[in-house]
Amino acid sequence: MKIIINPKGINNFHNSPPLSVRVSGETTYAGEEKDVYKISKRQARKIEQHFCGISGCGCPQGGVVVELDPTGENFGVRA
Repeated sequence: MKIIINPKGINNFHNSPPLSVRVSGETTYAGEEKDVYKISKRQARKIEQHFCGISGCGCPQGGVVVELDPTGENFGVRA
C-alpha cells in the first residue's frame, strides 16, 4: 500500500514536497509513538534525504522516521 508523507510546520523546515512511500501495511507499537508502519533502513534514509539532504543540518528531516530499536536496523513511519 502507498502512503503520502507530508509533514507540516517545523517538521518540513525546507518546504519539501510530499513523498509517496510503499509500506507493507504491517504496523508495530513504538513506545510513546502511536502505531507505526515498518519500513526498511533504505526507505528511512530516502525519506530523511528527501526532506533534508544537507549534511550537518539540525532540522528534523521530516520528523516522521522512528527508530524502532537501538541497533539502527529497524525503522518505521507514523501510521
